This record gives sequence, structure tokens and C-alpha cells, in this order.
Amino acid sequence: MTNFKLALVEPYLPIKHGIIDKETDSMYGQYLIIDQIGMKEFYNKISDVLLDVEMIRKMYKKQLQKLKTDLNITQLHPFIKNYEKIVTNPHHFQLQLIEPVTISTGPNEWDNYSTAVIKTHWIRLIQRRWRETLKKRIQARKNVKNLRIRETTGSCPEECNSKFKLGI
Repeated sequence: MTNFKLALVEPYLPIKHGIIDKETDSMYGQYLIIDQIGMKEFYNKISDVLLDVEMIRKMYKKQLQKLKTDLNITQLHPFIKNYEKIVTNPHHFQLQLIEPVTISTGPNEWDNYSTAVIKTHWIRLIQRRWRETLKKRIQARKNVKNLRIRETTGSCPEECNSKFKLGI
């Protein structure tokens, strides 16, 4: 069984989630798990899950506006200058394939945070590379010279089957 889960995540925000000591600044740059979605729930109730995601996105946007007005600050995150623009982007709140990790910032049980390592990013990179390879193969098969070879031999030449490479 794999350790990967489907979840909604959000970047750690000190104003919202609590300011941590300078010695234990391991939370900055981490993604906190908002909600995990089970596979059965995802497959059986996908429309409900998507509605929940949209509702959470709107609620999060309102929370950020309230934080800014209540605290009278211009920058929400201490390191990320365009944090508000990033998290209010509709593409930010999506279901992500994650690997859950627990980070402890102190000796107590309430000092544990459920964080996530996002794996969806790598899948997108692989998909992009595969689309490029497929496009090259189709272009090679459309070539008149290669079409003629296919007519006479019944199969495409080797140059039509370019290799799929993940590296450069």
C-alpha cells in the first residue's frame, strides 16, 4: 500500500497558524494539510468534493482579507511578498497528491504539525514531457517521406518512434 494521499494543502502562514521560535523555523515553506480525501469518497462523490474545495477556497480568501484588515498589515507572509496573490489564485486550491509528514516543533503533542510533500508537481512534469514526445512522433509520421516508407513497408521508420526521456 502506498503512503500517498489526496489532500488540500495550504502554505504555512505564521499569522494564521502561530508564530514559531526562531530556533525551530522548520515550518516556514511547508504546506499544511487542510483536508484529506479518501479514494472511495473521491471516486463516489467527486461533485461533492469539488464543491467543498470551492467553498474552502472562498472561505480562505475571506479569512485572508479579515486578517489583513484586523491586523492592519500590508504583507501577510514574512518571506513570500506576493503570498496573497498566490493563495487567491483559483488554481492554487486544487486536490494534490501528497506524502504526509509530521513535523514536531516542540516536546508537546500539540507542537506536531501535519505537513505535506506535494508529489503532483512531478506528475505534471512527466505529463508535459510525454506530450512533447507524442507531438514529435506525430509530426514525424506526417512527414511525406515517412508516409511513403509506411506505404511500402507497412511500418513506420525508427525516426517516427522517438524515445521518451525524462532527463534533458
